[in-house]
Amino acid sequence: MDLYLVFKFLHVFAAVCWVGGGLCMTVLGALAASRQDDAEMLRVVQSVAYMANRWFMPASLLTLAFGVAAAIVGGLFTQFWVILGLVGAAAAFATGALVLGPTAEKIHQLEAAGRPSDAYPLGRRLLEAAKFDYVVMFVVIADMVIKPTLADVATLAVLAAVVVAGALLFLLGAFRQAPARV
Repeated sequence: MDLYLVFKFLHVFAAVCWVGGGLCMTVLGALAASRQDDAEMLRVVQSVAYMANRWFMPASLLTLAFGVAAAIVGGLFTQFWVILGLVGAAAAFATGALVLGPTAEKIHQLEAAGRPSDAYPLGRRLLEAAKFDYVVMFVVIADMVIKPTLADVATLAVLAAVVVAGALLFLLGAFRQAPARV
């Protein structure tokens, strides 16, 4: 086994930890939301907020670090699919750091202030943003498996269409109502 395969394995393992853990939490939140169980949905959000810096952030950083190491060792930085994967990973990382994390913190503040009913709509919006984030992550996974080039116009169009459809399906609904104010 060479160093490239070691880094590739560690990259995939870290990605499974990151994406799998987050997907599980998103499904739990969606199930609670579908049952109109706002209290349970907020418990899931609290769990996600708790795990953010303890699990998701380290797993995402390890995914990136091992992926970069594999790309360096494998001489893959000139490959379009690697660049596209980095862009998608950066978007998912930014969504977590700039949207999901701060929104979870606002929800926590509202609950701590004894205002859970104000946190419920924000929790539903957080869930929709998380669903879109996972659309992006799955497109990144598809990119890593398919390895499209710039010449693969149809594949790239399908991947782009999936991201646009995810945005329309999840983000438009998430931002129809004004969020609760802290």
